Amino acid sequence: MQSVKCNPSWRAGSVILIGLSLSIGWGIRGNFGHEYGAAFAGCLAAIAGALLSGRDDWRERVPWFALFGALGWGFGASQSYMQVLSYSESGHAVSQWFGYVSLFYMGFLWAAMGGAGTVFAAVASRDQIIRIFKPMLFVFGAWLLLDIIEDPVARWLQSGVAFDDTLTRHKNPLYWFDADYLAAFFALFGAGVYDLYDRRRVKNRLLLPAFAAGGAITGFLGQLLLRTVGIENKLGAALTYLQGDPSYLNPETGRQVYEASNLLNNWPQWFGDYPQHIGWVIGLVLGVTAYFIFFGKFRNGSSLFVYMGGGWLLAFLALPVLGSLFFANYGGIRMTPPRSDDWAGITGVLAGTSIWLWRNNLRPVAVASVITGTIGGLGFAGMQWLKQLMMSFGNPAILENKGILPGTDQFNAITSSWANWQSQNWHSFLEQSYGFVNGIAIAVALGFLASRVKPHSESDAALAPGFGRWTRAFSVLFILLGLTYFNVFKNVDVWSGQLNPAVWKTTIEKADGTSETTAARWNLPYLGRLPGLGVLQMTPSGWFNLTWALLVVACIVIVVRHYRSPLSIFPVSGLARGQLVFLILLWIMLVANFERALTGWHPSRLLTEWVIFVDAIVATTLILLLPREKEQIIAAEQDNYAPIYKRLWLYAVCAFLISGAVFLVSNRMIYHYPEYNKLKHSQYHTRFGPDASWRTKPNLKNAEHK
Repeated sequence: MQSVKCNPSWRAGSVILIGLSLSIGWGIRGNFGHEYGAAFAGCLAAIAGALLSGRDDWRERVPWFALFGALGWGFGASQSYMQVLSYSESGHAVSQWFGYVSLFYMGFLWAAMGGAGTVFAAVASRDQIIRIFKPMLFVFGAWLLLDIIEDPVARWLQSGVAFDDTLTRHKNPLYWFDADYLAAFFALFGAGVYDLYDRRRVKNRLLLPAFAAGGAITGFLGQLLLRTVGIENKLGAALTYLQGDPSYLNPETGRQVYEASNLLNNWPQWFGDYPQHIGWVIGLVLGVTAYFIFFGKFRNGSSLFVYMGGGWLLAFLALPVLGSLFFANYGGIRMTPPRSDDWAGITGVLAGTSIWLWRNNLRPVAVASVITGTIGGLGFAGMQWLKQLMMSFGNPAILENKGILPGTDQFNAITSSWANWQSQNWHSFLEQSYGFVNGIAIAVALGFLASRVKPHSESDAALAPGFGRWTRAFSVLFILLGLTYFNVFKNVDVWSGQLNPAVWKTTIEKADGTSETTAARWNLPYLGRLPGLGVLQMTPSGWFNLTWALLVVACIVIVVRHYRSPLSIFPVSGLARGQLVFLILLWIMLVANFERALTGWHPSRLLTEWVIFVDAIVATTLILLLPREKEQIIAAEQDNYAPIYKRLWLYAVCAFLISGAVFLVSNRMIYHYPEYNKLKHSQYHTRFGPDASWRTKPNLKNAEHK
């Protein structure tokens, strides 16, 4: 065994590889988007971090690192940030400052949750990790149920009104600030069902219907009382504000632009459609909540999901929903109106997670989350600032702001020589560089804890068949086949939209003379070509799902067989197994990403796809060369994390305040923005001022979502 002089996680090669892992994932995330894309990036970096730590106990936990790292990094991806980027480029000083500090805040939330998920696998005992799987599966089941029933329920509530998940999503009766509140609610539902299952032999669980009915009746009678005494409408008006400014006047015509009746408000859409049902529904929810407060146990880590889901909803209610009532003239407590306010929910998730970690003796995880959050916050705001700095060379706007007007020889000479530089895919640069910084955050956090968290004495390689072995298999299969599926499946829509329409689309003529274009149906080979067997055909997405299902079944059979009698293809050491998982995951997603981009290829994609491919080559080389099989790390367990935690929060606040001012002042010194009335308000978003985006571009009930 080799003695370690330098913390393995902090070696230059380790930092570069972990940074590259998250950078690759972040670049791909930009193409696939949202939670599943970010989960892939976090998963890849978590695996690399565990393998490069030099700790055998962490390497044995690679499946858990991968799963919890993916889950942690997935949360922040629900935040909407494109308008915030635009704020920082708008030229309006206050909006620019708000853009930089908002980027720091969102980056902090994103990286803090990602760091917490990654480090949880490093710090928690084997027993804690294994026991949390069962309630986690209940939450996954609740989210699956939500996916199945959400659209049918919404269409039942608002039959005859057409809406989708994109441009008309605000017409969905369940729409609320464009946020994922239903996911938080169903996480609580899953945790509650698990608690009932866990207490299935306790009779007080039978009191739940009584609490629910009592709450619903109380809510109904309460609303009836308010209506009877004539204050229901007054209370409703006091708790409601419009998401827009009906007094906004068109600067060219001087006329009112938006009618108040056409603006959305701060409550779910169905509140306005079915106001008579608000009381009993709220009462029902409060009654069920009261039951679990009195009788719920939430054992085996299920309380974590209560803290997270409850934190999401409480922060959401406290900030954009109710808190905005006091700031309605300034657009409310909202970051990107009229887009999603999931940042508020994630604030509650992080707060709930931190409290749970502190109360459950997992304080190193809470400490690590502040480390990663601070670096991630600086990374998001800092990389946007760096992107703007690099785009300043030959920038036409800067030349014009300096008085070098379009059409002059000097203007034409400068802009033509820098035209190719300016036309690069700079957003991809932001994505990949910000991902690299997030990877550095993971390396720093793991390195910080590697010598402060005592090695786990139990042998993870010798798990008893009845105690948690399935959690490792589930984690690997979920990452390699579940996470990749939710990303790669999106390619089917891209192929359908960009490849030969005669193959991928079918036009159906209706009896009324109209036509409808739907997905083509492809025959099953051989049997599907026989006369009269038209049922043996599926859409492209159907064929994709069938093929993936066969792959999943095959992999499950292989894993079960391996657990009964080890197969030679699976390595013995934790390091080798982790390297295998890393490489399989990396190249599945790399190939899928290239397939996605190839259908609409343009040379500008080289900054994304080619750079990602080269980075993957480097990462493949480093993941095989850098980790050393036997390393000895001296770990002295930290006794008291409270002083460190307080000091880290102080650093985070200072970084938040100082970085915003530095980025703002330096950017304005470079760009020489004109006065407010000469800014390009139609090109950029602004958060404040008479032409703020929430005033000029609100979501309207009868228009497309913005």
